[in-house]
Amino acid sequence: MKRICSLFLTLIMIMSLCLSASAAAESSLPTIDQSKTGSLTIYKYDLTSAQADGLTDQVYLSTGQANDEAAAAFAPYAIPGVEFTYLRVGAIDTYTVSDGTTNTIQVIYGVEDDDLLSALGLTTSDRVTVKDGVSYYASDTLIDALSDRLSSNNTSTKDALEALISENDAAVSMSLTDSTGKTSVSGLELGLYLVVETSVPENVTYTVDPFFVSVPMTDTQTLNRWFYDVTVYPKNQTGNPTLEKEVADTAHGLSFSDASEGYEDVATVSDNDLVNYRILSTLPSVHSAATYLTQYTFVDTLSKGLEYNEGDVKICWYRDYADALADYSAATENSEAVNGGNADATWEYGSEFFSVSYGTASEDATTMTVELTAAGLKEVNTPASSDDQEGKYSCWTMVIYYNATVHADEAVTYGDDGNPNEVTLTWSRTTDGYYDTLEDEAIVYSYGIDLTKVLSEGGTDFSSVQFVLQNTSNDTGAYYVVASAAESGVYYVTGGTDLERDATCLSPDSDGRLRIYGLEEDTYVLTEVQTASGYTLLKDSITIVISTDYTSGGACGSLTASATVDGNEVDMESDGDSANALVPLTVLNSRGFDLPQTGGAGTLVTTVCGGLLTAAMVALAIFTLRRKKSA
Repeated sequence: MKRICSLFLTLIMIMSLCLSASAAAESSLPTIDQSKTGSLTIYKYDLTSAQADGLTDQVYLSTGQANDEAAAAFAPYAIPGVEFTYLRVGAIDTYTVSDGTTNTIQVIYGVEDDDLLSALGLTTSDRVTVKDGVSYYASDTLIDALSDRLSSNNTSTKDALEALISENDAAVSMSLTDSTGKTSVSGLELGLYLVVETSVPENVTYTVDPFFVSVPMTDTQTLNRWFYDVTVYPKNQTGNPTLEKEVADTAHGLSFSDASEGYEDVATVSDNDLVNYRILSTLPSVHSAATYLTQYTFVDTLSKGLEYNEGDVKICWYRDYADALADYSAATENSEAVNGGNADATWEYGSEFFSVSYGTASEDATTMTVELTAAGLKEVNTPASSDDQEGKYSCWTMVIYYNATVHADEAVTYGDDGNPNEVTLTWSRTTDGYYDTLEDEAIVYSYGIDLTKVLSEGGTDFSSVQFVLQNTSNDTGAYYVVASAAESGVYYVTGGTDLERDATCLSPDSDGRLRIYGLEEDTYVLTEVQTASGYTLLKDSITIVISTDYTSGGACGSLTASATVDGNEVDMESDGDSANALVPLTVLNSRGFDLPQTGGAGTLVTTVCGGLLTAAMVALAIFTLRRKKSA
């Protein structure tokens, strides 16, 4: 009996060990262990001093995990006495949505504070779902919302978030950073946290940008586990400038989108259009000689489909970013476009404060370099008066306006590949040899029509066929298309006219093919004004609508074109490697009805027969009359 009990106990122990091993195996799976808590450790360093000594943190990847090498390198630049406050924003969850055939599963984050949502500019339309009254968002949405707010108005956004977190009873202030620049907290409930720098000593000029922290985080090195102890090495980002490049077809109005939206990262244009670009950059803070800017240079690159209007450049200055965004008027049927009319200050082309030079790049691209001169940098850095503690244009937004013209030839890329236009900002302070760069992009798109003319019964003479094309939906009013012929049956748009008689008559080649390049997103009416001999003109004009759909992503997103012909969807053709470039359609003319020709044989026979009949009737009448007299 004792042996049986002993064996039984042994069996239980073995089963227990197996269960323990199984549990350990399950806990090693790359899923969040809800039974755990997390920790947050923050190291605060004087990045300005570190960079002045030639040390840069660009070689240290921020992963959320402790980095002993980075900690050792930055140890001499630790800042004590800094306070960080954290607020648990909400829980981490998983969301599944089914479209009937597939399930899409993603990680989502709850945001319980409506004031935070308002500060981030998020609405219910941005959320993925709602659970128990709490809105849940994708991480991309939260990251972009915070980034956009900080980029558009860094100071007011930080002020709003600092006030929000200081007034929230659920927010917790961490202990001040010690002599090593370190502060930490443990036992954190799993979830998403907002961290704000709420108090700094007198030697810190700016607080760092508020940031989100997920506890736990995915290990970006192994990509197969979650870790619960997060370490952050924040740096001062408020000293960095911003960079945006935008485009608008102001020559033809802002037809790509609602005119109230104005400039966009992408636009559609017609060949030979005057396209207006603007480059926006909010300058970094300039508070003392140590922070003075020593370089501020923009290198802009246009793809070969566009050409700079040399000398057509000006720089406008604005105290507020929002004012810079709004300072334009779109071209309409009754007025031309105006840009920079309400600027707080304007530097015209030829000013001593900036220089402009033009050059070339690879693949037949052209470049324009706009550089602040020594006089311009002095104007930016020097306080406006002795009472000011900042440079004259510290944290102001500058806007570079310039124009370019779309080529009317094969240099333009038609279709979804578009014509990209990049800009790079290189800037530096007084630190010898240190500089940083920012990049942005805008893209313009153009399209065309590929028409095939067919004559019934195998007709092949297209020499008399002609069409005219009218844009009926442009913001500046309807116009007839003027185009130049590059070769037989191939036309590139060069402009427009109000009068039909001045429109270009577009003729197909000897095979009946007609291609019209250089059309923007709009509604067009194609009218056949002359056809081949013996064939019938179309009864009605043809309505062609070119539309685009915007997809976000990358530097500026992209447009995908689609089209309808007389209300029917068509599959747009590629032009080379560029998809959705040309709207295809076929125009079939049938023969006209045959009629007897004037002076032809049929008419002659009728005339002769009629004359003979008349003569016979006259002879019969005379014969009858004579018989009566003789009787």
